[in-house]
Amino acid sequence: MSFDNETRDSTSPRDTSTVVNLVGPQHPHRILFVDDEELILRAFVRDMAQSGIEITVCQSAAEGLAKLRHQPYSVVMSDFQMPGMDGILFFEEVRRIDPNSVRILVSGKADFDTAIRVINRVGLFSFVPKPWDSYEIRSTLQKALEHYAISLENRSLSNLLATKCAELGKLTASLESQVQVRTTSLLLGLVNALDLRDTETQWHSRRVAIYSRRLAEQIGLTGGDLLTVERGALLHDVGKIGVTDTIMLKPGKLTPEEWEEMKRHAEYGYQILKGIDFLGDARLLVWQHHERWDGKGYPRGLKGEQIYIGARIFAAIDTYDAMTSDRPYRKALAPEIAHEEIEKMSGTQFDPRIVEAWKQIPKEEIMALREMANDPSAGLD
Repeated sequence: MSFDNETRDSTSPRDTSTVVNLVGPQHPHRILFVDDEELILRAFVRDMAQSGIEITVCQSAAEGLAKLRHQPYSVVMSDFQMPGMDGILFFEEVRRIDPNSVRILVSGKADFDTAIRVINRVGLFSFVPKPWDSYEIRSTLQKALEHYAISLENRSLSNLLATKCAELGKLTASLESQVQVRTTSLLLGLVNALDLRDTETQWHSRRVAIYSRRLAEQIGLTGGDLLTVERGALLHDVGKIGVTDTIMLKPGKLTPEEWEEMKRHAEYGYQILKGIDFLGDARLLVWQHHERWDGKGYPRGLKGEQIYIGARIFAAIDTYDAMTSDRPYRKALAPEIAHEEIEKMSGTQFDPRIVEAWKQIPKEEIMALREMANDPSAGLD
């Protein structure tokens, strides 16, 4: 329903000093007004004739909702008492269809007490009593449109902020990834230097890293947990950099005092990696890789599932690699013998679940992993 021709053709004198400028070039607005009384609608169109705003009026809630589904409105106004659907039910639908619209209830003074009790229920911006004062209703609409414009700008800024935060998050992730790659390369170089320093165990760290990741997969670890176990295994002996060459390179048996110093490499390693946040639980593997399932390990004497799962995986892998690698004092044992020895220590030195999972990996696959680890040109994840 439109009364545009009537209002535009009107030549009756008007007090233009009371007309509030309701529209600006930055925010073109539309107002929807629903009331079952035609005279009320005509009065509203007449009062808004010089506002410059697109006005839509309807005589039923159903018609008003149909208009709202077709296009958004900055302000939606409605009478309280209407046949079929009252103003409160109407506004509940309005809020569902267009939650951003500013809602104003228009009603007679007799309905004011009822209306005020439900004003929060539908999120009303204001209440206009009938009969209204022309200047006051334009002033109310001025505030409503300013509220709408500010809300619109806030939503725009919020969306822009969310976009910028997402971009910053991607940039941060990219930078963090670069830091991780460079730090990992640095640590890998350090590990390789340690392996070369200990001539008895060349490429040991690479082998146990690859073995540990495969065993972690076998017991059901996925995603980042696999990388954590692999990194922890690779770095397990990084603390040996704090052990003197006198002890590290001693050809004979260590004294009790020297052995106690050697055992501190687990703690040294944990402290070295403590400031590298992205290594996370990999530090726990470094710290706990000499703990035993029965609680007789070091440095803390942890027992059973008190031990980080990655350290339990590594314990079995470390022993397997030691047995199947050449030493100056003996030749490498056959993989079958190493598996048998590890199985004997299930439930004492090793987690039984870990031992069982290691048995399930085909021997041919383990040998292929060993060959890959012994190739210095092959990278790690």
